[in-house]
Amino acid sequence: MKILLKSLAVLLLLIVLAVFALVFLVDANRFKPRIEALAKDQGVALQIKGDLGWDLWPSIGVAVNDVHVAPLAEPDQAIASLQQASLLLKLIPLFSGSFQVDHIAVDGLKLNLKRDQTGKGNWEAFSKPPTTTTPPASVADAESNLSLDIQHISLTNSSLAFADAQSGSGINLRDINLTMSGVNLRAEPFAVDLGFVLEQAQVNAGKLTLAGKINSQVSIDKALNNLRLTDGQLQLDIANKEATTLALTYALTVTELQNNPAYQGQITLKETSLQKLLAAFGVELQTTKRDALGKFGLSADINGGTEKVKLENLKLVLDETSFSGSAAINNFETSAIRASLAGDSFNLDDYLSPPAKGEPATTAAPAHASDTPLPIDALRSLNLNIKLALKKLIVNKIPLEMVDAKVLAKNGMIEQSFSATAFSGKITTKGQLDARGQQSQLQFDAGVEGLELAPLLKAMEMDSKFGLQGAVQARAIGSSQGNSTDALFKALRANANFSGAQVRVSPINLEQQFCKLVNLVNKAEDPTTTWNEYTELTELSGSVKWRDQIITIDTFKAGVEKLQLGSTGKINLASDEYDIFLPLKLVKGKTDTVTAEQVAVTTSANGCSVGSYYWLERGLELLRCKGSLDEINPLHDCRPDKDMLVQLTKDFAVYKLKEKHGAKFDAKKQELEQKLDDRKQEAKQKIEDKKQQLLDKLQQRLNRGATSSATAPAAEATASSAPVPASEAVPEPAAVPE
Repeated sequence: MKILLKSLAVLLLLIVLAVFALVFLVDANRFKPRIEALAKDQGVALQIKGDLGWDLWPSIGVAVNDVHVAPLAEPDQAIASLQQASLLLKLIPLFSGSFQVDHIAVDGLKLNLKRDQTGKGNWEAFSKPPTTTTPPASVADAESNLSLDIQHISLTNSSLAFADAQSGSGINLRDINLTMSGVNLRAEPFAVDLGFVLEQAQVNAGKLTLAGKINSQVSIDKALNNLRLTDGQLQLDIANKEATTLALTYALTVTELQNNPAYQGQITLKETSLQKLLAAFGVELQTTKRDALGKFGLSADINGGTEKVKLENLKLVLDETSFSGSAAINNFETSAIRASLAGDSFNLDDYLSPPAKGEPATTAAPAHASDTPLPIDALRSLNLNIKLALKKLIVNKIPLEMVDAKVLAKNGMIEQSFSATAFSGKITTKGQLDARGQQSQLQFDAGVEGLELAPLLKAMEMDSKFGLQGAVQARAIGSSQGNSTDALFKALRANANFSGAQVRVSPINLEQQFCKLVNLVNKAEDPTTTWNEYTELTELSGSVKWRDQIITIDTFKAGVEKLQLGSTGKINLASDEYDIFLPLKLVKGKTDTVTAEQVAVTTSANGCSVGSYYWLERGLELLRCKGSLDEINPLHDCRPDKDMLVQLTKDFAVYKLKEKHGAKFDAKKQELEQKLDDRKQEAKQKIEDKKQQLLDKLQQRLNRGATSSATAPAAEATASSAPVPASEAVPEPAAVPE
């Protein structure tokens, strides 16, 4: 045993002496030409301008200084350079077969990558090394032989620059400082700290600067197959036209690193200004509410892999609104996005573009609005399944409650459904956009039930000149086609129907207008009646159709006290004008007095008496409403139709004359009509007789001409043989007028 120990001691002494001889007697710089030649054989121009050095105690290692790497064709155009690098191994553990690295340090590493106008990168100039048939070591072998402990790893003062001549853009990743302490493969946590500054420049855009810091505890197993990140913190200071900070905390566990990586964990984004963040990336938004998008944050459980990612238990805050739910990208290649969110109250108006100066916040869309093409390719590539539920949503100042919205999109088919309650009623819509063909096809079905009109108009600030009260039901079904918003609007075709049990229209009183017309025709004074400044419509119903930007009233029916109201006309959306007639009919009630001696029919208890049976059950299309949709004003727009009023006055005069003279009027009228018929018949007979006389005369003259032509030769022969007495001579026929 002593001999064995002595032998080992001698062997160890020889190894130590050999190491000392290597360090002190051999100059490492002697190997520089050989190393550079080996690199040249691999197609790399390697220049080691600094010294190579040895370290022995307490660690053994090597250091290299001032190294440059370039293609052989351009040895002066360095793609990579290094100020200093060193590797130190712990000496004592080597004797026990343990590979423990004391320190790996790299300082001043610079990578300079470029792409020219043709798209070729300068790194492509390196010659490819010859292929080798040596099989790689198996993972099992690597696991059995690898025992790695590194006390300290550092990468300092390093940078990476990339310039693209094609796009004119470039990035500069500088001030890279990475430190890792206690690195091991025993699945024990070790600290990792990384800092960097990223600068990006683009043509006609400002320079974006990101200063980042990453701190985390990392654990990795011996097989290099499972990775765990704990106490992770990421901070990004972003500066462009705006400056903001992103702070993210995370914890992740990654499995199957070498085969099919999968990860799960938690992430939390601290609240930040989304508006400043977008501005820092060059996206400037103008919103109605100045501080909109001022607060944004989220937290979620995250899991996924190389093909998908999913956020569960998602909590999202946007300004004053909180959302919860889940979101996922089920397939990165097809961008299959799935999301289901539920929120409390959200005001969409705050995030819309503010109106132009001098323009009211709510205006009708002008007919000459600029056309917006549909992003057909983008629509065809959508793969969405999104659900959104909100307790309250404000859109165009309309408060919607219990909102439930869904969007499905795949292979160019986009379907949506929407339901909400508003103003004591319910709103439902569903639609489909088919973008698969040359022309996009749109179909929709929308309806409201029990919607109160007064608060709706008030919310839309449309009640200043025109008022409606009451609840209505309505449904519209339509379709369109086109590849732009303007084309879809112009090609829109729809049918709609509506109804309401009791609707009040203000500030016009149609009963009062009817009585004024009656008194005007009767040449009577208006009664001193106090009229309501509204019209009460009962049993309202009707239907309209939309074609070529024109809304036509097909049917309309409503009751106004004892009046029956109808409507015909059109609304021209292209010219922003409407022209509507309001036919009225007075219906006799059970309590009305209608006798041969007296007519006392009143339109209502406090209304006016028409004073004549003439007005009963007669459709009177006298009232006409015509004006601008944008400035609708019933008191100004609704007036009696002059032509119809003149005709009505004539008819009423005839009626009164008949009413006064009774049977005499009818007999006289019949007599006049009979005389007129007799005269017509007499004139007609005279014309026929005169026509027949002219035809007879014409026929006689034609006959005479034919007879003279036939007897002329015989007359000449007789004249040559014997004289004809003067009394028997045939006179020469007169010429027939043409």
